Amino acid sequence: MAISYSKLTPQHRQKIIEAFHKGMECRDIPTYLDVSERSVSRVLAEAGINTKRKNRYTLNEGYFDIIDSQVKAYLLGLMAADGCVTSTNYVVFESVQRELVELLKAELQYTGEIRVIDPPGGYASHYRINFSSEQLAKALSRYAVIAGRGISGVYYFPESDYLGSYLLGYFDGDGCAYVNKNRSGGLVCIVGSRPFTYELAKQVDMGKVISHKSQFVYYWRIYSRTSIQKFYDFVYAKTKLTLGKTYCPTKKQR
Repeated sequence: MAISYSKLTPQHRQKIIEAFHKGMECRDIPTYLDVSERSVSRVLAEAGINTKRKNRYTLNEGYFDIIDSQVKAYLLGLMAADGCVTSTNYVVFESVQRELVELLKAELQYTGEIRVIDPPGGYASHYRINFSSEQLAKALSRYAVIAGRGISGVYYFPESDYLGSYLLGYFDGDGCAYVNKNRSGGLVCIVGSRPFTYELAKQVDMGKVISHKSQFVYYWRIYSRTSIQKFYDFVYAKTKLTLGKTYCPTKKQR
């Protein structure tokens, strides 16, 4: 007799998830593992796995296994700023800039649709792609793209060859720039956790870290024209990928 849901052990649950990720159809798993059909559907649902994924979209699940191009480094920076990976292998990227979502979609060869989210209160539309992928989730988790990283303080910086592109992506996701016409410089700012912002200042050898009223949010800032030019030259040294126009979050845009 097939094992019912109430009698599943942790080992049974793990085997169901592993069978699905190895490509086995849901209808075949009950016979393969001698469990009930209800057990399979409930376990996969509780794990946050979209069982219809194969019929809805495909993607390159090994894309972030190795960071070996400037484009990957840039997109990893975007994911570090505005992406999320859950403990159930659910990957989400969301931005108010559709072109960034379209770029990630194209690079991942993701055939699903971009979701448009219209927040209440006159805020700008958000654009999102989301999917379930154990392989992509594990790769991104190695680079500290995990839920709650701002509070835990975990962070990642790539090797020097890809650092500039990574920071450019992070800046396009969670950075801001102002021009001050009445002074010699302006302001470039990147938001992150305390460990991240202090390490950023160390990596680029410049900048000041300022705390926010929230104990988990810090700002890395540079002001002088010399520092801003140095940062600009560094992040654009090996890639031209960036937003099509200068963007700085405001209350209505957020």
